[in-house]
Amino acid sequence: MSFLWDSNILRHYLDDHPLLLENLKKVVRSDVRLPVIVVAEQFKGRMDALLKAPPPQLSRAQQLFQQTQAVLSKFELLYFDDQSLAVAAQLTARFNTRKRYADVLIAAQVIAGRHILVTRNTSDFRDLLPPRQLQNWIDEKIS
Repeated sequence: MSFLWDSNILRHYLDDHPLLLENLKKVVRSDVRLPVIVVAEQFKGRMDALLKAPPPQLSRAQQLFQQTQAVLSKFELLYFDDQSLAVAAQLTARFNTRKRYADVLIAAQVIAGRHILVTRNTSDFRDLLPPRQLQNWIDEKIS
């Protein structure tokens, strides 16, 4: 079992959110992983900014891309396996277009690996995951 971070938790980590950092001390650091979808979201945003930046902003966009790359390299990534792909197919058929596709894919990895999703947006996942597989390290202390 691992703690999989949603994109919003990663943003708070970059901001050194005090409660998040306190909660992080209570778990084994190697048990914190990033779903590959979260990494894709992070890089997509940075790549879009880099590709659209006018020359005066290119240096800053490049710097942010490099910072993102450095931060992401500190985490182990969780890639899809056969079981999580099967769960993703089931969830996609069940929720069709009502849910954000990235959320469905993240939930599939959580379910398949019996992980815990750490997100501030617990309401986005309540119909996808049982409460025992959801934690909010931004607003709640973990034990």
